[in-house]
Amino acid sequence: MDDAAIKIEQLKKWRSSRKRDLRIDTAMNVFCRSLKKTNKQLVQIQEAWNELVPHQYHAVAIPIAFRGGILDVVVDGSPTAYQVNRLIRSGLLRQLQQRCPCTLRQIRVRIER
Repeated sequence: MDDAAIKIEQLKKWRSSRKRDLRIDTAMNVFCRSLKKTNKQLVQIQEAWNELVPHQYHAVAIPIAFRGGILDVVVDGSPTAYQVNRLIRSGLLRQLQQRCPCTLRQIRVRIER
C-alpha cells in the first residue's frame, strides 16, 4: 500500500463512529461507580452535618440526597424547617463547604409529609 492509502485508512478509523458497548455489565459498572461517588460525598456531608448541627435536630433534620451541588434535607415539620433555615442563614452552609471537599452550593429543606 502506498502512503496515501495508509493515511486514508487511518482517517477512516479515526473518523468512523465507534460501536457502543451495550452489555448490561458495563452499564451496571458505570452506574455503581457513580453511586459510590455520590454516596461517598453524602457520607462526608452527613458526618460534617452531625458535627455542626445541634443534637436536638439530628433525629428530625436528616440529609437524604446530594445531587448537582444541592443537599436535600428532610425535616419533620415547619418549626424544624424554620430552625434549620436559620442555621443555614447563620453560616451552616459555609461551614459545610469548608469541611467537605465536594462542591456544595445550596441546602434545600423539605418538610416530610
